[in-house]
Amino acid sequence: MKFPRILYTLLMAAAAVFFAYTLAAKPWLQTDLTALLPQEARPDVLLQKADAVLEKELNGQVVLAVGSADADTAFQTASALARQWQASSVFASVQDTLTPDIGGLRGEIRRLGLALLPSEQQTLLRDNPRAYFQVRAEDAANPFAASLLPLSDDWLGFGRFAAGKGQPQSRIRWNADNGMLFTEHRGKTWVWLRGRLPEGAAPDEKLLKLLDDSKQTAAAQKAEVLYAGGAVFAAEAKTSAEAESRWMGIAGMLLTFALLLRVFRSARVFWLVLPLGAGVLAGLAAALAVFGEIHVLTVVIGTSLVGMLVDFPLHWLAPAVCRPSEKSVSDGLIQKPVWQADEAMRHVLHGFLISLAVTVSGYALLWLTPLSVLQQTAVFSGAALLGAFGATVYWLPPLFRRYHGRDVPFGRLMPPLLAKIHALHALLKKPAAAVLLLILAAAGLWRSDWRDDIRQWAAMPPALLEQARQLGELGGMDFGAQYAVVEAADEDGLLERSAAVNRVLQPLIRQGALAEVQSPDQWIAPQQTQRQLQRHLRALADKPETWQPLAELGVPPKTVQTALQEAAAQAPVSLSDGLKAQIAEAWRPLYLGQVETGRQAAVVRLGGVKDAVAVRTALAGMNGVHWADKRTHLNQMFQETRNQAAWLKLASYAAAWLLLWKIFGTRKGVKILAVPLAAAAGTVALLGWTGIPVSLFAMFGLLLVSAIGVDYAVYAASAAPPPAVRLGGMLLAALTTGISFGLLAFSGTPAVAAFGLTVAVGVVLAVLAAAVLLDEAV
Repeated sequence: MKFPRILYTLLMAAAAVFFAYTLAAKPWLQTDLTALLPQEARPDVLLQKADAVLEKELNGQVVLAVGSADADTAFQTASALARQWQASSVFASVQDTLTPDIGGLRGEIRRLGLALLPSEQQTLLRDNPRAYFQVRAEDAANPFAASLLPLSDDWLGFGRFAAGKGQPQSRIRWNADNGMLFTEHRGKTWVWLRGRLPEGAAPDEKLLKLLDDSKQTAAAQKAEVLYAGGAVFAAEAKTSAEAESRWMGIAGMLLTFALLLRVFRSARVFWLVLPLGAGVLAGLAAALAVFGEIHVLTVVIGTSLVGMLVDFPLHWLAPAVCRPSEKSVSDGLIQKPVWQADEAMRHVLHGFLISLAVTVSGYALLWLTPLSVLQQTAVFSGAALLGAFGATVYWLPPLFRRYHGRDVPFGRLMPPLLAKIHALHALLKKPAAAVLLLILAAAGLWRSDWRDDIRQWAAMPPALLEQARQLGELGGMDFGAQYAVVEAADEDGLLERSAAVNRVLQPLIRQGALAEVQSPDQWIAPQQTQRQLQRHLRALADKPETWQPLAELGVPPKTVQTALQEAAAQAPVSLSDGLKAQIAEAWRPLYLGQVETGRQAAVVRLGGVKDAVAVRTALAGMNGVHWADKRTHLNQMFQETRNQAAWLKLASYAAAWLLLWKIFGTRKGVKILAVPLAAAAGTVALLGWTGIPVSLFAMFGLLLVSAIGVDYAVYAASAAPPPAVRLGGMLLAALTTGISFGLLAFSGTPAVAAFGLTVAVGVVLAVLAAAVLLDEAV
């Protein structure tokens, strides 16, 4: 084995060099929560573009509001925090004041005035022009009527409505004295700040520290802060996942080696760190080589492999303590060591190879799922098992050649424990007990809840969720993940279609099923509508009786007539041109532009959706309108992925049976395969009885349970040592695996916790099921 040992060592050295180079050359840890999402086989480019735009807007900025009962305190504290943010290296830009180019803004309003005229004003001007000009005259005579344009630049009053359109969230106001945006709510003044992250920057603990410092600065001024943004949740998820990975890895290592020291009573067990290290190194190097990066959730799950990676060496070492020595007949009373490292390895190597082939092939099938985190975990886990196997076979025997087993309490416990397990099996063979067990299992399977929820995939601190809710209430920005996407052949068709959506949804707003709608047609009128208005203005120029109120105010008739003619002669403004104005900033994210040839697209935002079914039903059947409910859509995709993984696992069972049939024959192959099937079914039944949903990650746990079950079954049915010794090997492996996955059950991420709990329960059932095969002949 000298040459294979040298070759394996060289491969691990190359993996170490590659991993070190990758760490130094580029960022390798992925923290973006959207990277966890399944990839659709044939995604609609329109919906994909809409999602990307909205995600960029959500994840690329952090919004903060400073509140105080004293307005001056709120404004001063906000200014201090803005300076603090600007001094940090966290944000690429910080917006604390809005200082528009007044001259340029007035020019834009003069140019866009007619195009931005609200639909109700268009109707009034068209159907009852005298009433329109009566209101215009009253506003002109009112010294408190706010307008950016002087009367001489806006005789017709079109510019009166532009400022309001620039701020669709009406609860947010602009302070002309300091240029800051603020909201008055329940006796407090809330001042708004917005920080934009550098393009492509990954949020980390620096952002969280800055926000914590901001909170302390505000508290010192007797003010309070609220903040939200996708980057905040991503940074929190990354920090908590890294902390979990650290403490779970350390705790798993300490508990595992504490157990091994207790059992083997020798410091040599610390050599088992070699399979662990080799496995983790091989897994990381393989994942980085294939994907170029690793998601933090893959790392968290990877730390749980600590227990599995020592299964091979524990099966090999178990006879050393469960049957340390025996008296030789030829040597009389001289005790001759039974366990010898190289000979023991030869006894278990055949079973190791079978288990490795079945388990790695099972992981390989996960590559076919559309979920990147499962693909990464499959590559990581498969490579890690191969690395741990190589270290066990090639590195450990020379290090344990001088190790001799000893009589320890763990070994003495195995024969009576085996007797109890046999008694349990005998009890379950009785018809009454077997029927009761089958009824309980069937009821648990019937009660099982197979569903997924994207909210379970990340730890969402309730405090952050509450702050996001409060900010939405303060700013009137309660736009969730449900929206509509409209498409048309050109920009005018897009505006007309979004207006149709707006009209259809108005009854739902009155019924309370929906709070508000924000659509591009609320910003600007189609060019065709503008031309119609212009023709009407030309006609009004020759009808002085319609604008008589302005004449009564003292405006010369010639001036009004000229203003009407000039407005009628202006070039119509397109949607894309109208969004270039500085006052259009709040509306730009709605316009997606040309996503494909002949496909213009825009988003219609929906706020405060109370009855999604009613909204979706209202939009159903509208040509060129697509309903987008991201959470529901993702949950459906997770369900499809989970089902696909289940079918793949069934395929892996078929492949495993063929391999087992070839090696062990039909009868024994079926018995071995029955162990993982029984463990997986029993786990689902227990989840059903406890009310824990069988999510995608729980499904992945079941796949791992199946792999562990095959490992234990092959070892129980084919290894050379006596039954009590094989039980000791399985029990040691189960305890170390249970430690690792049991720790995952305490994860703050519900999906990871369900994964850990599923595997921990499944391991117990796999040991009990595999123990049936202990009396099988080799």
